[in-house]
Parts: sequence; structure tokens; C-alpha cells
Amino acid sequence: MIDSDGAVVHEVRVELAPDEVFDFFIDPARLVRWIGLSASLDPVAGGAFRFEVQPGQFCEGEYVEVRRPTFVSFTWGWTDPGWRLPPGASLVSVELAPAGDGTRVRLRHSRLPGDLRPIHDEGWTTFLERLVAATAGHEPAEYPPTGTPP
Repeated sequence: MIDSDGAVVHEVRVELAPDEVFDFFIDPARLVRWIGLSASLDPVAGGAFRFEVQPGQFCEGEYVEVRRPTFVSFTWGWTDPGWRLPPGASLVSVELAPAGDGTRVRLRHSRLPGDLRPIHDEGWTTFLERLVAATAGHEPAEYPPTGTPP
């Protein structure tokens, strides 16, 4: 969903406690279970992150705020100039809150140019579905789907 401020916003519920879900945003092995093929993360304020979302497509930025177990934010952009969103140009904020015996994950991706909002909205829909599967101990759906060019 794109909110009135132009940010891409998604909420999902996962079956783990916030502290466990938090690791899926700061631990490279857990991150690549739901988004990306490889990751290099330094999850402290000012620390860099880089991960390969698809073969040859890298996302880079730096952590802005890291408050275990409830909040993490990081800048976001692409190394491929074709995206017209250089590393660090946009901002992703993730709030984690207890929800029964699980966690509500609220992701907000702001500072995106208007023409890039729909594709990032679609991307977060896909990846958060994969996060739900990964946190439940299931194998997430293949990404990119077979037959889809990178």
C-alpha cells in the first residue's frame, strides 16, 4: 500500500517473538532466507549493509537506528544506475510489536520517487510473504520465480 505521504507501507504478522524476528533484519544468514542471495551487514547506527537481491542486483545503504527488539531503520538504494535510486537515497523503517503469541511487523519505505513506488510496493509484498514463511520455519516461495529474467 502507498500511504498519503507517498511511502510504501506493509504490515504482516509472524509467529515468532519480536526479539527473534529482529534477527531476520540484522543477521546475514537469516536475512537471505527471505530477501536476497548474499548479505554483508554491520547492524549498528552508521553501519553499512549490502545484499544481492537478484543475481547482479545489489541493494546498499546504512543502518540509521537499531533498537533491539522493536525498531530498525536503514537507508536503501541500488548500485545499478538503471534503478535511478542510488545507495542510501530512500529510507526503510521497521517496527516490531508483540501481537498475541507473535509479532506485528510494520515496514515503511519512504523517500521513493513516485515512479518507483509501485515496484517497491510489489517487491515488499513478495518479500514480506517470504518473511512470514521463513519465520514459520517453512521454505519461502522461489525468488525470482522460475522463468523470470533478473
